[in-house]
Amino acid sequence: MTAPTSETPQATALEHRLAALFAQRAAWVGRETVSPAELTDDDRVALVVLCRFDLPDVVAGARAFAAGLDAREAARWRRTWTATRFLFGNPANLTGRTPVRVIGPGGSCAWLGLYPPDHTPGRARLLKPLTGTPPTLPPTLSIPGHGTPRALYVATRGLSLVDYLVHLHHTLAEAVLSGRLGADDALRLHHRPDIEPAVAVGEPAYARVHHPDADTARLRLFTWLAPDPQDAP
Repeated sequence: MTAPTSETPQATALEHRLAALFAQRAAWVGRETVSPAELTDDDRVALVVLCRFDLPDVVAGARAFAAGLDAREAARWRRTWTATRFLFGNPANLTGRTPVRVIGPGGSCAWLGLYPPDHTPGRARLLKPLTGTPPTLPPTLSIPGHGTPRALYVATRGLSLVDYLVHLHHTLAEAVLSGRLGADDALRLHHRPDIEPAVAVGEPAYARVHHPDADTARLRLFTWLAPDPQDAP
């Protein structure tokens, strides 16, 4: 779901809806969006190393990493809008000089921790940024866990592999940090080209709204996490 540019009442209502969701996230972060060039040594960036794309591993690891942060770490990472860099490498080859916080259950990915943007561990500096296009994504993927599965919709149209990981990772990490999602909650991922208005109704547990490109006047809904069914009236 992308806010159209026409001036119809429907377009205006959607623009206001996306702007309100974006403002909610900014208020939670406590800081306006920042570019990488504006980050300082007081900020923190997460590093994720992947040797292959294993979606259940990414989902499990992202939530475990966010849940394992102490309050001070979580606050500093939140202030950078949970900035994350994805690197291509084998987690099994990381040494003791590059401490690993979390390894995905299948061993395909590892979270190295939070670092100042310009002071990442030496081993990580040798790894190349992840590139490429995402593989064929399943229309629906069930992630086992506790409770009734929560529905997480992800809009995939036009996304590179890193784009996809960024939007998914922000959603999982921030939903955990804000207490909207548990590290072991059951999930059902739904991949759609765009998130239809019929899906994005009511108040979400989490919604990732961001600029789809360099045009900061436009907003797009990239993810929508449905509320816990137990919270329904």
